[in-house]
Amino acid sequence: MTRDVIETAKVEGVPFSIKMADGREYRVDRAEQIHIAKTHVVVIDHKTFPHVLPLLTITGLSYLSPKNPGR
Repeated sequence: MTRDVIETAKVEGVPFSIKMADGREYRVDRAEQIHIAKTHVVVIDHKTFPHVLPLLTITGLSYLSPKNPGR
């Protein structure tokens, strides 16, 4: 996965899910939940726990439906 793909998803403002090589997924609902560095991505979950994800182990990104459609 490249930084550009994740940056584009962040800027578009549509919720998305990051898929990892170990099968885990991390949902990103707002741009404030994610920080993209040179080799890692930091995702803050709904409990405000940070998850440091190496770009090399990110296998995919899927766009999701918004939780509150119509807003």
